[in-house]
Amino acid sequence: MSKLYLIRHAQASFLSKDYDNLSDHGHKQSTQLGEYYAKKGLLFDKVYVGPLKRHHQTYQRVKDAYESAGLPFPTAIEFEELKEYEGMDVMGAVRKELEIHQPRFKAWFEEMDTHPNHKTKMKMVVTYLNLWATNQLGFDLPAGAQTFAGFRKTAETGLAKVMKGNEKGKTIAVFSSGGCIAAILGKVLDLNNAEKVMGFNLVMRNTAISEVLFSGSRLSLMTFNDLMHLSEEMVTTM
Repeated sequence: MSKLYLIRHAQASFLSKDYDNLSDHGHKQSTQLGEYYAKKGLLFDKVYVGPLKRHHQTYQRVKDAYESAGLPFPTAIEFEELKEYEGMDVMGAVRKELEIHQPRFKAWFEEMDTHPNHKTKMKMVVTYLNLWATNQLGFDLPAGAQTFAGFRKTAETGLAKVMKGNEKGKTIAVFSSGGCIAAILGKVLDLNNAEKVMGFNLVMRNTAISEVLFSGSRLSLMTFNDLMHLSEEMVTTM
């Protein structure tokens, strides 16, 4: 059996113009993650990373912590399939449709235009993602827009690429995003319920670890959303 550590990226720059960058807090979270596992002497055979900046930045901080402790940390292999979903990128583009078919979004959009805040943004994000995942938006997405089912297939392809050739006695790390990890966990648990799969994403915390055992095509979940490396004040979800 091999063990797969699925690592969600550290806190990104929520509400900023460029979300895809770790915050100062996120850099500290990543360093603490690396220091924790380096102290335990956990060594990885291979490391895979998604293509986003926050994935690479989290990986680099962990790698730096290992090297500071005098331990090796593998050079990351990037897989495009470990990217986060595109669902949120579409939300702004379908604003008019949302305001018509989901009236609560009109007030939320107007508030975010004038007084952007974390609470309202989270309401929008959680509501939109659940509607998107369960095909309950009430209107058709633009041509070529990613569906949740399509996203899940992409994430499962990424998982298959990570597993290939690593089925026996390997310790593997994957740095990605909550949605991608949720989709992988949906595959591990053989879940068809899209709302439950999305639910993993909505409660997943920054730098949280989920451990999966695998051999051949066999997959077993050991832990989910583990944060033993962080103190309570360091815990974040966005």
